[in-house]
Amino acid sequence: MADSGRIEVFVQAGGQDVVAGDLWMHRTTRSQSASFAYRPSYVSRAGAYALDPDLPLQAGRFQTPVGRSLFGAFSDTAPDRWGRKLIERAEAASARAANRPSRSCSEADYLLGARDDMRQGALRYRHPDGHAFLAPENAGVPAGLQLGALLNAAEAFERDDATSQQLRLLLHGGSSLGGARPKAHVIGTDGRPAIAKLPSPKNDDWDVIRWEYVALELAKQAGITTASHQLELVDGKPVIILRRFDRRPAGQRIGYISAMTLLSASDGQSSDYLDIAEQIEADSDRATDDLHELWTRAAYGRLISNTDDHLRNHGFLRGSAGWRLSPAFDINPNPARDAFATAFGNDETGSITPLLDNAELFRLDTDTMASTLARLIAATDRWEKVALQCGLSSAATAQMAPAFQSAARDQAREFLGTSARAS
Repeated sequence: MADSGRIEVFVQAGGQDVVAGDLWMHRTTRSQSASFAYRPSYVSRAGAYALDPDLPLQAGRFQTPVGRSLFGAFSDTAPDRWGRKLIERAEAASARAANRPSRSCSEADYLLGARDDMRQGALRYRHPDGHAFLAPENAGVPAGLQLGALLNAAEAFERDDATSQQLRLLLHGGSSLGGARPKAHVIGTDGRPAIAKLPSPKNDDWDVIRWEYVALELAKQAGITTASHQLELVDGKPVIILRRFDRRPAGQRIGYISAMTLLSASDGQSSDYLDIAEQIEADSDRATDDLHELWTRAAYGRLISNTDDHLRNHGFLRGSAGWRLSPAFDINPNPARDAFATAFGNDETGSITPLLDNAELFRLDTDTMASTLARLIAATDRWEKVALQCGLSSAATAQMAPAFQSAARDQAREFLGTSARAS
């Protein structure tokens, strides 16, 4: 069994880097796994918290379950598909330059290859005999002024003809990022880190970037807490800039885990909003607020056919005494109305009825539920206006109309009409 060696795991708390424990990553010809142990000093530290539901705050060495290569909290700090592609492409380029065979990347390569300063959440990694955190930031994050170069580099990357200079630019900005779509970290005009989400001409069936902006803007207007966002045009192409919500203004890191980690789930595993709600009851220090917000987001997703609501697209930030629902992100209407990635009461069709039937599990009474739905309907009724304002054409709105003209909207209106008559 190949072992990555011991890796020291730090968690940043109040701007201070505190060693939390030690991580070992193992690889055989057939599988990968990991083990972790907390340091006694961290277990006894005031304010210490379990980094992962599968890693309770206690002594002993924990092993990943069969079939899992990494604990969820660590996986959340590693790149997903886009960042992995960049790391793999960089390894292939390095092998060509050195005239050697390209080696396959392990989970350790992905985890430790993501740049430390832009790593998601509050975890940091270091070799026991080293002084620098992995991976050190050997070049700066691109500034917002470099968006044109990033766009060109991403398009070249998708065509598989990016130059070494373009690949380096993408690696500097994107090695720590997840998701399947092109994106990069940039430094905004205010000096704070942000994520630039880029179009993918090769793979997009519609203007995904503008429609994501529409969805985020309508959510914000409906009172949903969203990631701070803005739409930029770069060489005539749309780019969304999302401010990082796991960083404080002074740059201090905030702990982050995905709903997948919170539920101890795996990619591809079926999930349900009721399961997330149950964990909020157990882990949030403001459960009522978070339950109301989660229900609102689930309802909003059905009103606009956001079928890509998988567990990695729900996040939690570390609060004063628990995990709080993070601002909403990655909201994408889908005119094809596929099955929803996260069901509600085992319903994947997008019906609003299970939400109405289970509202009390989210601490919602009938009046609050009705006022929330009315607010969501009022906001989503403006979808076409907002779409046209951000540069989408009438043909584009006609293509996307099925996403907003969902059966869930009719069900919500019927409920509101019945509720009004009853009052």
